[in-house]
Amino acid sequence: MTKSTELVVSAKGLFSIDMRGVPMTSESYYSKISEINNVATGLFDVASLGFYRVGQLLNRTKKELKGDFGKLKKQLAEDGIHEKQQERYMSIARNKNIEINYSKLPPEWTTWEKLSRLSDAEFSDIEHLISKDVKWKQVASELGKSVPINAKGYSSNASDNRTEVFGLEYNFLVGTKKDKASFQDFENDLKKLKKKYPFIKLVKKNYHQEVVDMLGGKTVKDDTSNKNKDGTEKPKFQESYNSSKHIDF
Repeated sequence: MTKSTELVVSAKGLFSIDMRGVPMTSESYYSKISEINNVATGLFDVASLGFYRVGQLLNRTKKELKGDFGKLKKQLAEDGIHEKQQERYMSIARNKNIEINYSKLPPEWTTWEKLSRLSDAEFSDIEHLISKDVKWKQVASELGKSVPINAKGYSSNASDNRTEVFGLEYNFLVGTKKDKASFQDFENDLKKLKKKYPFIKLVKKNYHQEVVDMLGGKTVKDDTSNKNKDGTEKPKFQESYNSSKHIDF
């Protein structure tokens, strides 16, 4: 029996709301609710650390398995941990500031990822905020910057500015690493247009830096897309579960 199975089995009786034999008072209900909440919070904290341990083990495995590492990544992707997600976990686990403070960080792995992108100087400026309850917006506010806070930080695109007259979107199903030079030429052409037409204001949107990193090989494309590179739909497979197919860490 694996550790995860043992945890599930032993957790079955942890959330009982049976109040038989207990006085029906506010104190009794307070005690039962607090008990369940404390157990749930503890389990959540344990579970939230899982992605960090996965990242640590992936980094170690990359060094030890070498040629077989790609095969392992594909196996894990088939089990539900997409390769892009694996890369994110690994990046977080490689960060020294995260390693020093992991026991004090909040449960949201996305906050860990954003913190891992800070420079050492930036992290030092916000280290006093680190706690289980800290929110990313507090960190960004302390730094006096909006997200993304540096060249590597990405955020979802904000609402279009009401004065925008055109929107240019990158098609990652077509653009690949071979288009890096072409993308730079495209940027230069846009800058020339800006000079030619004084009523145009050129503003880089949030997705710009992610495209630059993607074309430069610094990040991987989202492999969760339901389309192939040529734009055609990927074949759909019926979901199935095989209890014998698993990897224990």
